[in-house]
Amino acid sequence: MVQITVDLLRKRSEHNEGMVSTLEEVALHQQSIEKIELLGQVCPHLKILYLQNNLISKLQNLHKLKALQYLNLAVNNITKIQNLQKCESLEKLDLTINFVPKSGLLTVDSLVHNEHLKELYLLGNPCADWHGYRPYVIAKLPQLKKLDGQAIKPSERIAALQEVVQLDEQLRVELRSEGIDPDQAGLVEDDSILDESGEVKETGHLDENGEMRRPWCAATRILEHREQERLNQESEDKKRAAAANKDHGMDVPTKPARRDGFPELQEGERFFQKNEGQWDFTLQEDEAGSSVELSVDVGKFLDTSLIKVDTQPSYIRLLIKGKLLQLLLPCEVRPDTSTAQRSNATGRLVITMPKESPGKELNMAHVRPSKQIATPECAISAMHNYSTVKSSKLGGNDQAARGNKHGSSGGMYLLKEVQKAKVLAAGHDDDDDFIPDL
Repeated sequence: MVQITVDLLRKRSEHNEGMVSTLEEVALHQQSIEKIELLGQVCPHLKILYLQNNLISKLQNLHKLKALQYLNLAVNNITKIQNLQKCESLEKLDLTINFVPKSGLLTVDSLVHNEHLKELYLLGNPCADWHGYRPYVIAKLPQLKKLDGQAIKPSERIAALQEVVQLDEQLRVELRSEGIDPDQAGLVEDDSILDESGEVKETGHLDENGEMRRPWCAATRILEHREQERLNQESEDKKRAAAANKDHGMDVPTKPARRDGFPELQEGERFFQKNEGQWDFTLQEDEAGSSVELSVDVGKFLDTSLIKVDTQPSYIRLLIKGKLLQLLLPCEVRPDTSTAQRSNATGRLVITMPKESPGKELNMAHVRPSKQIATPECAISAMHNYSTVKSSKLGGNDQAARGNKHGSSGGMYLLKEVQKAKVLAAGHDDDDDFIPDL
């Protein structure tokens, strides 16, 4: 629950240089306010007050606003029209979409003292569904010029005055038949939905499935709003706890941040395959055997301007919505003659990269290892095609720097890869189609 405080009023009075005492207009809409308070003491010169889309259940604490001309309380929980008799300058009152019932029409009389009231809005209230609503209100408030945005014609007022006695009696009869005391309903008093302890009473019940069922009423709006506030607070607490754990060095799974450009590859740096966006793709040789084709499902509605491609002789990189797709190619290709096309129907991106040696047979083992690499000899043969790369520009002709096959560091590297291949082969003997995640 948000309370009207001096700090809140100062934040909403920037147009008046933060001066609250001389404030003539203030907007406090959508602030989750449940009670009107403090305005008469702090802002006595208010002329325009916006309080729409809050949780206010009672018109109160406005009697000191002698200069108030426009009061907007649309989309709140008002059930009675009261406590506005002292707002002598009130010209427009908006109570659209509140909870003023049919019996609440008996409280319209309280606005008779507002001699300058010209416009009244009660549309969206239950009382507006009564068949005699419009002529009844027009007859009760002779000073009105507009009701629910429609001008009141002289002939309409005359007809309303002729019907008001009959309408009043009919309204009281209907209320009695519904078990409502008209005299009690017409009293301008505190009709708060709060109990003695100041808490909102539960309005719903649990159904057979254990789900809470509540009727649509003013109390339900407050209960659901408070529950949503609690859930939002719990979510914020979890985020703060995760951030605190990260600061203390604890491992917290996080999504990779979006990249603005391709990361630089340093000379001698090991090349890692990456798929940060979890894009579905295929990397294969075309039917003619002259090119390598990379097909990526980027979605039909993704704008092409969000896709960047960096093709190099031994690897290819794509930046899709800031997520990196980085793949080692099974053979050397020609970046300068590579092409990229996108389907108008499915949005699928196809990059065709002509091979440097069209007649050379492809070895896809080091791109997607399978159980066929079961022996050290096979693993070493596959690793001979593995390479480290140096940083190069998009579409450049720089050749990939080959790794050291005979040095000590290369030997250790091959040994690790052989062991890794043996583990892969042993773990998936029964699955010919197993493809490890990138």
